[in-house]
Amino acid sequence: MKMKIIALLACAALIFSGCGNKIPKGPPEVSVTAGGTSVGSTVNLSCWGNTVYLLDATASEWIEKYGEPLFYPNGTVFEIIIPEKNTAPDKVTVTDTLIRPDGTMKYDKRAAVVDITPEVNGNVISFSLDTHWATALSSGLADYEDGSAFRCFDVTCHWGDNVCVYTFCIRSDPV
Repeated sequence: MKMKIIALLACAALIFSGCGNKIPKGPPEVSVTAGGTSVGSTVNLSCWGNTVYLLDATASEWIEKYGEPLFYPNGTVFEIIIPEKNTAPDKVTVTDTLIRPDGTMKYDKRAAVVDITPEVNGNVISFSLDTHWATALSSGLADYEDGSAFRCFDVTCHWGDNVCVYTFCIRSDPV
C-alpha cells in the first residue's frame, strides 16, 4: 500500500510540474490584436539570459517599419497574446506615451507617459484604450480633430530575471 501511495504521489508531481509557468528560452514572439485586426509590434530586449541589451528601438523606428498607425476608438480592447503554452510572464507593465506623427515624444515625460494596469489571464495580456489626458494640453486646433492622437504602447514582460519589451503604435481620438 505504501508503494502505491508513493507511486501515485510521484505521478502527480510529474503531471503538475508540467502545468506551471515556465521561462521561455528566448523572448517569445507575440501577436497584438485590437477590434479584430492585427497590430504590428516590435520586440525589444532589455535583459535575457544574463545578457543586457540596450533598448534602442523607438516609436520613430516603429513608424518607419509599419507606416502611419491605424486608428482605434476609445474603448477598444487590445490583446497581447503569447502563443507558447505555460509561458505567462510573472509581471507585466504597460506605458502609454503620447507621440508626434514622426514618433518623437510630444511633451516631456511627466505629461506624455501614462502607466496602464493590464489584465493578465494566462498567456493573454489585455487592456482597454482610454483617452490620454495630455491630449488636452495642446493649443493647436488640429490636435483636437478625430484620430489626431498618436500613441506608443510599451508592454514590459518579466519572466524571472528576463525582461522583454513589446512596442506598438496607434492613433486615437483626443480628449
